Amino acid sequence: MQFVDKCSIFLKAGNGGNGVCSWRHEKHVQYGGPDGGNGGKGGDIIIIGDHNEDSLFELRNTKKVVAENGKNGIGGNLFGKNAEDLFIHVPIGCSVYDSQTNELLADIIEDGQTYTVCHGGMGGHGNTFFKSSFNRIPTLYENGELGEERNVVISLKFFADVGLVGLPNAGKSTLISQISNANPKIANYQFTTLNPVLGIVKHNNMQLVFEDIPGLIEGANTGKGLGHDFLKHVERCHILLHLISLSEFDNENPYEAYETINNELQLYSKDLVQKEILVVGNKIDTPNAQEALKSLEKKLGKKIFAISALEKINTTELVNYIFDKYAGIIKELRENQITKMREIKYEGRLQERKLPQDTTVIKNSDGEYVVVSEYVDYWANRIPLTTPDNIIRFNQKLQTSQAEEKAKQLGAKRGDTLVVAGTKFTID
Repeated sequence: MQFVDKCSIFLKAGNGGNGVCSWRHEKHVQYGGPDGGNGGKGGDIIIIGDHNEDSLFELRNTKKVVAENGKNGIGGNLFGKNAEDLFIHVPIGCSVYDSQTNELLADIIEDGQTYTVCHGGMGGHGNTFFKSSFNRIPTLYENGELGEERNVVISLKFFADVGLVGLPNAGKSTLISQISNANPKIANYQFTTLNPVLGIVKHNNMQLVFEDIPGLIEGANTGKGLGHDFLKHVERCHILLHLISLSEFDNENPYEAYETINNELQLYSKDLVQKEILVVGNKIDTPNAQEALKSLEKKLGKKIFAISALEKINTTELVNYIFDKYAGIIKELRENQITKMREIKYEGRLQERKLPQDTTVIKNSDGEYVVVSEYVDYWANRIPLTTPDNIIRFNQKLQTSQAEEKAKQLGAKRGDTLVVAGTKFTID
């Protein structure tokens, strides 16, 4: 199956069902009255972390996801059925962004963690809801709310403890195959590894997830080689293992190899170079490797690990050191680790949305006065202008927005046209 770690999707939650204006008509019942039921709630769209998923392949060709609408209310005080919520299963480690603002909406870091990315609309009230001692025969009723919609980008960032970075042929795939349960393709040519590879390493009742990141060469930040897009997968790693080949057949100058990768890390994100980075010289068993190791240590000003991943020279010692290092910093790492995004509570499930009442009026080329207001548009959708009570209620909402007053400030006179949510009204 093809590895896919990023996708864009348009999401649309379900609309609420409409309330109904209905009246009791029963034989031998002296007084009738309203019996219109409420509409059902529209379905939410919920992102859920699923440990059985390891790629966004299933979502790759999904351009639009739409949840079901709530059912309309009916007479006899019967409510419409709520729509089923729609779950989108994603791998653990996915981040969800708003496409327009690039705002991080959710970080899915646990199996079963959920985030409601689009909320379904609340069902509209039927006329029974509006019955009171002051209005025993209300003709008031509502349409359901529109479900939320948004374009999102879902990006998978693997959850690994230790990330392996280095130039092609540094021996990352060989090392991860020797110390873990991973079984990557290994060959003596560049870009053998085309996708990130994860492997579990066990040591003294502990286990860490190691990750091999492919495709880094000089200029990866400009798209050369496989580009540096895979570097996002090491953003969550606590320790980076920078593997450098000491073989003269791979690198004439190991220090330049070190500088190349270090520069690419910094160009991608300055946060990466602030992580715990362990430099390891590989292929110590090759000719002239000892001289290359001494030269590299002199340039770096410190001792570095020297191993042979192929011959398993010093690999056990390296693993022991990594586990000891990890145990020493894990408390601080856990405190700084990205916490699970809280579920945003949505008041619209129980009551009307609290909307900003900012209203603007614009005079168009036809001499009409167009109302621009999220508040007015919302109520224009909610209140059908089909009964006297509903017309009175909508006019009250319009008065609250002061749309007519603002139109008159622009020169509107009695008889001019006021456009509200596509409907034309005459200014008194």
